Amino acid sequence: MFRIEELSMKIKRFFSNIYKKFINIIFSKIYGKITYTKQKTQNIKINKINSIDNINVKKYNYKYLEINNGRIFTNYVECVGIISNKFLIKEFSFQQIKGKLKKEKNQILRTGTPKIKRKFSGNMLSLTQGASGHSNYSHWLLDILPKIKIASEKIDLQEIDFFYFTKLNSFQKQTLKLLNLDYKKFVDANVNRHVQASKILAVSHPNFFHGTIVDAHSNLPEWIVFYLRETFLKKIDYKKKNYRSIYIDRSDSKEKHCKLINNDEISKYLKKKNFKILQLSKLKFIDQVRLFYNCKQVIAPHGAGLTNLIFCKKNTRVLEIFPKNHNQTRVYKKISKINNLNYTSIKCDKTTFSKKGDMLLDVKFIQKYLNTNDSNI
Repeated sequence: MFRIEELSMKIKRFFSNIYKKFINIIFSKIYGKITYTKQKTQNIKINKINSIDNINVKKYNYKYLEINNGRIFTNYVECVGIISNKFLIKEFSFQQIKGKLKKEKNQILRTGTPKIKRKFSGNMLSLTQGASGHSNYSHWLLDILPKIKIASEKIDLQEIDFFYFTKLNSFQKQTLKLLNLDYKKFVDANVNRHVQASKILAVSHPNFFHGTIVDAHSNLPEWIVFYLRETFLKKIDYKKKNYRSIYIDRSDSKEKHCKLINNDEISKYLKKKNFKILQLSKLKFIDQVRLFYNCKQVIAPHGAGLTNLIFCKKNTRVLEIFPKNHNQTRVYKKISKINNLNYTSIKCDKTTFSKKGDMLLDVKFIQKYLNTNDSNI
């Protein structure tokens, strides 16, 4: 029975690959084969960005691109391409492979642009990134919103006719509303995988310079933290209720990794210690900003919600929990350093035998942490 199912899957993959190759050939005939350009063309304009809010950012080599009658193509998984005529603009196009953003291995060079092209009259800012930027809270705040800020150094955001995003979920729409961007201008990259506009606008990635995406966030530029604080802290309602100590309950995460098997035990203990137990997915974005700004202590498993440390006040105590041998990003330690937070981490036992999560934390480590100011647990 197993061999029959395995054979059936191989046959399906075979015909699926044949179909994809056929489609690629057809669209290559329609839109042409895509290659890299090594020469400047008349319809491309690239400017350097040397400062953001008067902060010197020359070392990051940020650039702003304009292409007359340019195109954008995305497979909505890992690949994004910025195209001028039949040339892929390498510096602004990315292919994510095993956590690395590759500029030289973009699949568009092989497959072309196998989707019907939709034309837009006006200028369009490309803000799609691939899988990591679709719905992840951390990547949205650290990758996508900073692109908007970089672009605003060269163009008034109100003058942009279209913003090319991945399909937006609730918290993303909330952040964009706070930035006073018009929802009617948003173009869904999932529905419109291949677009052309009178003028395509794009910017450099704000924090990816080399290595993996994990490396990128671990070496987060300080200006991104300053920009997000300045932008959203002035939007919070200080009259709403706040909590001195908060614990982030990650049991609502769709992902299994970095979840505590004994989350109920830890939550129960911390509740007795006057911690507010929060599931961030149930909160509005601006309420998350407010709660982190006003708290004095945060305990949480490693996860995107800790990006809210950006909004914490100086000297806030932070305890991050992650499993041993976990190839975790050091981003929350980095953010804590930028914001002068009192950061500590615990590595706890990892397991693969529970549906509830992948790590087990002995409550005595939490007890010890709460009973000491020593950051070395």
